[in-house]
This record gives sequence, C-alpha cells and structure tokens, in this order.
Amino acid sequence: MKRICWIILIFLLFLTACASSGDEQASVDSQEVNAKETAEEKPEVDKAKSEQLETEDKKENENEKEQEQEKVKTVDTSDIPILKDENLGIDPMRIEIPSISVDAHIEKVGRIENGQMGVPENVDNTGWFEPGTKPGDRGSAVIAGHVDDRTGPSVFYELDSLEVGDEVIIKDENDKKITFEVVGMESFQRNGAPVSEIFGYTSRRMLNLITCTGDFDKAAGTHEERLVVYTELVSSQ
Repeated sequence: MKRICWIILIFLLFLTACASSGDEQASVDSQEVNAKETAEEKPEVDKAKSEQLETEDKKENENEKEQEQEKVKTVDTSDIPILKDENLGIDPMRIEIPSISVDAHIEKVGRIENGQMGVPENVDNTGWFEPGTKPGDRGSAVIAGHVDDRTGPSVFYELDSLEVGDEVIIKDENDKKITFEVVGMESFQRNGAPVSEIFGYTSRRMLNLITCTGDFDKAAGTHEERLVVYTELVSSQ
C-alpha cells in the first residue's frame, strides 16, 4: 500500500513539473511573440513620431513666415522722403564771383566753324555754351570769359586766384539765384584740354569756368594754355 502511495505521489510530482515546464515554455514563447510584435511596431512608431515632428516644424516655419510678412506689412513709410530729380537749371543772365569782384553779363554762345566753343562779343562779358547744359541741371554747364585783350585785363583775369570753397553765383532774368562752390582747378595745353570732362555729362550739377592762361602765342593769336575751374551746385533760391 505504501508503495502504491509513493508511486502516485511521484506521478503527481511529475505531472506538476511538466505543467510548470509547459507554463514556462508558454511564457517564453509569449515573451518572444511580444518582443517580435514590439520590434515590428517600433519602426511604425518611429515613423509616426518623425512625421509628427516634420508636421510641427512645417507649421512653425509657416508661422515664422506669416510673422515676417506681418512685419513687412506694418512698416511705417510716412517718414521716408520721396526724392525727386528736380530740374534746377536756369537761363543764365549774370555771373557773380565775390572773391575776385566779378559781376558780369552772360551772353549765349554756340560753336564756331572749327567746332570750338564761341566767345562773347564783348570782352567784359562772359559766354554760356547754350547747346550744352543749363547751369543748375545735372551735367556740365560751361561759361567762358576772356582773360585779357589789347587794352588790358578782362572779366576772368583773376580766375586763377580762386580757391576751393569760393562761391560762384548765377542769376536769371527774374533774379533767381543759384550758387556754386569751387571744387577744383586745372590748366591744359590749348589743344590738349579733355573736352568730354569739361563739356560731358555727369550726374553732378557742375558749372565749369574757362579762360586762357599761360604765355601768349603771337603766331596763333591766343594763349598757349586753357584754365578750367570746376564748381558744383550747393544751393538754389
């Protein structure tokens, strides 16, 4: 009887061990399945997170762009001056150069037969090159005057004594006044003056004064050099 009891007890223990082993195996299999499912789900989760981050970044960029556009829309332009290219040129009638006591009438002159600029008929007058720029407009206006004649000094006799900053005043027939200041001075050989520099276009409002200088060439009947005084507009009234 005891032997039978022992056999039954051993059999029951064997069954219990088998059941426990089966449960452990099932648990292991379940863990493996769960791990596999988790591994398969992880890329999907990462992809979803990545898409979510991209969406958030896109929305953030769009918000920044909208904010920048709003900034542009709300800029106050009321204080920005509107620049106008005014025509300040006048038909010159008189020239005044206080520092050398010049106050002279201005004649209109053109080109003579050899293509050069004409000269005023009266040696005490100056001549404005009418085919060119009006004094005050953008470009190079030119006024010429004699330095002397057979009787002595003429209107531009002391032009070479001008200094940078000296004023040159031009008036029209209505006494409208525009003022220039001397910015430079050069002398050139009679046939070597840079015509394009003296008469050519520039975005500045220049008035160039010309007279003779240097030794007198009796054979040519004129001086050997030309003096050019460059002035620039500083005010208009």
